[in-house]
Amino acid sequence: MKTTIKSTLKTLVIVGAIIGSTSLMADGAALYKKCASCHGQAGEKVALGKSKVIQNMSEAELNTAMNGYKDGTYGGAMKGLMKGQVAKLSADDVASLSTHIAKLKK
Repeated sequence: MKTTIKSTLKTLVIVGAIIGSTSLMADGAALYKKCASCHGQAGEKVALGKSKVIQNMSEAELNTAMNGYKDGTYGGAMKGLMKGQVAKLSADDVASLSTHIAKLKK
């Protein structure tokens, strides 16, 4: 009986951790709403007439760009503006946002 209770409790703890971590994951679509005003609903715009069209970028390229903006190693004319936009994003936020943008319809 003790083994069954321990096993059940262990399973509940694992399931709770999975559910908890999933609910805390960033929502790329929600995060993208802030980006859409410059980049367009599908990432199709040249933001402020100066950026790349992001809808054509891969998930890896988007990750590199956003992390580079954060640490100052990436970007041209929009470097300063974008640094401010991504400064508060966590690594999970960047990953979720990159995944979402990479899936936008072309």
